[in-house]
Amino acid sequence: MTRTPEATARWVETVPVRLVRLSGDFDAVSVEALVEPFLERLHHAEERLVLDLTAARLMGAAAARALAAHLRPGARRTVLLVAAPTAARVALGTSTEPGPQVYTTVEAALAALPELPAAVVRALTGTYGPELSREGLADLQQQVFGLTSKSRSREVIGMAQGIVLERYGLRSPSAAFDLLRVASQHHNVPVRILSAELVTAAPPAPGRAWFPGLTGRDENAAPHLALLAGKDLDAGDFKQVLRAVVARATTSADADAVEVHLPYAALGKALILEGHTGLEAAYRNEVAEVKDPLSLPVLVHSKAQTVHVPDLATDLNVGTSPAGRAALAAGSRALLGVPALDESRTGVGVITVHHRRPGQRLTEAQGTALEALAGELAVWLSWYRRVVVLNALEHLHTRAS
Repeated sequence: MTRTPEATARWVETVPVRLVRLSGDFDAVSVEALVEPFLERLHHAEERLVLDLTAARLMGAAAARALAAHLRPGARRTVLLVAAPTAARVALGTSTEPGPQVYTTVEAALAALPELPAAVVRALTGTYGPELSREGLADLQQQVFGLTSKSRSREVIGMAQGIVLERYGLRSPSAAFDLLRVASQHHNVPVRILSAELVTAAPPAPGRAWFPGLTGRDENAAPHLALLAGKDLDAGDFKQVLRAVVARATTSADADAVEVHLPYAALGKALILEGHTGLEAAYRNEVAEVKDPLSLPVLVHSKAQTVHVPDLATDLNVGTSPAGRAALAAGSRALLGVPALDESRTGVGVITVHHRRPGQRLTEAQGTALEALAGELAVWLSWYRRVVVLNALEHLHTRAS
């Protein structure tokens, strides 16, 4: 009796490795139907597909030829094949052309990817083992969730690479990324932020500077912020300033946890977690990118006004959103979101503070201090994007031209 062919897939969040197991009896049609969709998802050069054939029976030459057509170098992105040596020869047919690298176990295939953390390998293979302690599980979650924000940046960076590649007639996507990386390092602007600005900025006129007049003008000098007074901090250092904002918010609101979300035009309505403290890994993963209109950061950003949630456990709006439920599971009960508004009263960021005690409210002095901090964040963000980021783009344009 034959088994109906099927494909089961496993991956950890959006780590660029897909593990796909094939099982059952295959013909050419079922190979196309079950393998093709996974291969089509490999859009980026760094993505890998690990194809496990140990439970599959490829019946007939037509099925083997259909699979082999997908696995030849140049036909698709990188594929690692897991199969017994004899099965691999059948799957790849009799062609003398070089095929994918063949491994006898999934673990061996994943181990061949040096950029993959060991914890992720365990998660992909499902071999945690009964000996994994609570601390070990927490470490695994930290490693896995820590990959999420990086993977979510990949799309906008890829868009920027494509624009740079075409605009300057470069030879490869890697050359485009090198330009982004060098400009990022020279001006200390994260690549994801530089990419997001590049995607939405008007293109430069041929043969001219992209953003002339950025230096030598008083209005382009770094703003004087109480946030940075008396501290040896560089106003042009994105990470330093965000850490200072988070620390000040924590102190001002006597908060148990704080998060700062920023919008980027290239990402539509999504808000990105750019600064935080006191957040558990699972919750941080949930709010790394938020779009749900009921999540507190999005609600505050859309209303451009402060929103207080006295108790997540009884709130029928924010408390019912995935982010709200995740915050409740992490021990937060009261939330307060404060918008950072620019001179035109447009939201440019959101500061959210968490308290573990339900019903907790800020004093008038605390509320005033938090609103002043949000105002300083807006002033700094306006300057940073208008001067620092555009200088980095000008640097890229000059080198590329």
